[in-house]
Amino acid sequence: EESAPLAGIPTTQPSTAPSAGSRPSLDTSSPIHIVLAEQIIARLSREGSLKSFEVKGDLQLRISDPSLTKLSLLLTANEGPLKAQFRTHPNVDKALFTSSKVIQLKDTTKRFPSNNSIGVLRWRATAPADTPDILPITFTVWVNRSSDSYTITIEYELTDPSTPLREVVVTIPYASAEPAVSSFDSMYEVTGDSLEWTIGTIDDANATGSFEFEAQMGDGADESEFFPMSVKFDMVKPFIEVDVLNAKLIEEGEEMNFEKVIRSGTGSAGDG
Repeated sequence: EESAPLAGIPTTQPSTAPSAGSRPSLDTSSPIHIVLAEQIIARLSREGSLKSFEVKGDLQLRISDPSLTKLSLLLTANEGPLKAQFRTHPNVDKALFTSSKVIQLKDTTKRFPSNNSIGVLRWRATAPADTPDILPITFTVWVNRSSDSYTITIEYELTDPSTPLREVVVTIPYASAEPAVSSFDSMYEVTGDSLEWTIGTIDDANATGSFEFEAQMGDGADESEFFPMSVKFDMVKPFIEVDVLNAKLIEEGEEMNFEKVIRSGTGSAGDG
């Protein structure tokens, strides 16, 4: 079965990027505000193999001080092994971005609008089915059936130790009898139609784990009622290597401090 969409809302992780310059140091009230927003949409088989994968993101720029709107941004933007495609806003100098990874207006006599969030860059990457080692984490589901019940075990493994995950939650649907959890040391919550396993942080210290529960077989029930399972997580950095290195006033050549927020995580993911 194909997995159903997961409405994952990544958390906000602010970081203030310091830079040189004669202007006062700026903190979270900085008039230059940058958001790197990215969603991963993936579907896995019950055995953990990749069925589909897409990642898409954008860079939003908001400048609240009109005197700072003649601005350029120096970026890191690596296409990586998935050959991510980058697309600049029509008013942004595409040739300059391609050659130097700099975001600025084509017409440097003009300014970015003030007090308005503008998407200046987008990126997207996909991977074909069964591509190995794409996701930073893998899940495998084991189903054992007895005469009157199922025992279901879910295993996870962090495949990329350099990419810790936060707020990891696995949601397992069910339609008949309420499952009985046998992983007593796990954090979980049973609702009227789903079982939520909260893993929290997955990193080197917690790179593997499992969760097991049992369910009675009702009339006409089978293991398919526990699928598609969905997975939600947040990442501390974008999946595609995109970052803002500095912000500079074009006319003065002066580097400015800016506030940077990263929102990267699952848009839809699941085992089905």
